[in-house]
Amino acid sequence: MTKDKELRGYIGAGIIFFLVMALLLFLAFYEIPETNNDIFKVIVGMLVGSLSVVIYTFIGKNPEEVAELQVKSQSLETKVQQLTQEKDNIESMLRELQSDVIEKLSVTGQNFKYKQCEK
Repeated sequence: MTKDKELRGYIGAGIIFFLVMALLLFLAFYEIPETNNDIFKVIVGMLVGSLSVVIYTFIGKNPEEVAELQVKSQSLETKVQQLTQEKDNIESMLRELQSDVIEKLSVTGQNFKYKQCEK
């Protein structure tokens, strides 16, 4: 099913591309009458506006796929930030636990202070 959808995308992109090229070739040889000039400009604008989708299809990039990948990337960045924060919290808890254990089991526990080295 996805292969059929991709094939239809390529065929549609090819048709639009060739329509725009034929239109440019037509305009090179013929002049548009003043009565149809505005309608023609609107139609040409719509065709040219769809060229970005055509180019994306020809080079193999689907705009929806790009958007999905951006959302997934954003989600993964958020997860990395959360995991980094959790790691920092766990390191802090471990240091507190080590300090408590040293204080309770050591003879010099009252004088012991854990010094965090700077990174």
